[in-house]
Amino acid sequence: MKKLTLSLALVTLVGTLVGCSNNVAKTDKTTTETLLHYQCGNQPLDIRLNAPAQQVRVIIDGTDQLLHRVASTSGTQYSNAYYSFWYSADNAMILRGSTIILNDCKIIP
Repeated sequence: MKKLTLSLALVTLVGTLVGCSNNVAKTDKTTTETLLHYQCGNQPLDIRLNAPAQQVRVIIDGTDQLLHRVASTSGTQYSNAYYSFWYSADNAMILRGSTIILNDCKIIP
């Protein structure tokens, strides 16, 4: 009887662990991120766009920056109050404050 109880407990535990791993996989698949590649003169620029969250991730000055969508009179702009990423059609630029640090960026299909 003890062996049967122990076996049932192990089966239940394994089933629970398998169920947990399935939930993690579902959570990972709900993350909607698109990698965009730009060429800014001779410098590449990679942008990770999360459209549902209205944010982008970009490495600027050697650090990972999370920028949130902000109102823009033209094009689309993301900012964290220090850095901004702006794009319209296939063109983009990065600003530090009001200073353009990357300009004339063209999307690479």
